[in-house]
Amino acid sequence: MKFITFTAICCFVSLSSISIQAQAPTFNPFFFGNKPEESKVFTVSLTSIGRYHFDEKWNAGNIYLNNGDSLVAYYMRYDLIRNQLEVIFDNDIKAINGSFIKRFEWFSVERLRPEKFVLRNDFKFDPGKEVTGFLQLLEDGNTKLLKCKRMYAPREATSPTLVNDTDTDIQSIEEYYLVRGGNAVELSGGKRKSLKIFDSKELTRYINDSNLKFNNESDLKEIVKYYNEKIN
Repeated sequence: MKFITFTAICCFVSLSSISIQAQAPTFNPFFFGNKPEESKVFTVSLTSIGRYHFDEKWNAGNIYLNNGDSLVAYYMRYDLIRNQLEVIFDNDIKAINGSFIKRFEWFSVERLRPEKFVLRNDFKFDPGKEVTGFLQLLEDGNTKLLKCKRMYAPREATSPTLVNDTDTDIQSIEEYYLVRGGNAVELSGGKRKSLKIFDSKELTRYINDSNLKFNNESDLKEIVKYYNEKIN
């Protein structure tokens, strides 16, 4: 799917004080001149927009719904707390709840690259892991690399708690997960522990020779890409 980007984009957005449901055109009329059919999904006007997003910038992309419909070439942001997409329709911001969404993708105007997001429920995580909503798919293949971004309020030094939109002392955390056979394992605890997850002498040599680090996102992507192409 090709994306259309602009060097300068002006969006004038009004927020309705009343929550109103409405269906959405499958293709964004801002990009396409025709009148496409409407999707079966309902959008909801917002009384207020979220405060914490995966990316604060508005990026154009596509939304793939559980009912089989797609919304093409819309500007969106993912609300981490409410688990919903804020989407610009005409001159309004509306929300699509995460329960209606299978996956979504956008082209980052800041990083100049496409970015894909998948549902947490598609994978098995260790019990007790506070992973909800959607995660970024950094590398795909037999072995996948996922990025989880979440916000928390450290009200207690030893026990961070879940956050809501009224919290003020908010911190962001990023976690990376390796997925094989549908099972997600967190990449943490340093190089030695992470290498045990891969269990490959060839990969260990490649990482050492290339001086790759497990605490660097670009290096992590390179490690998983090499593992998929050369070993797995």
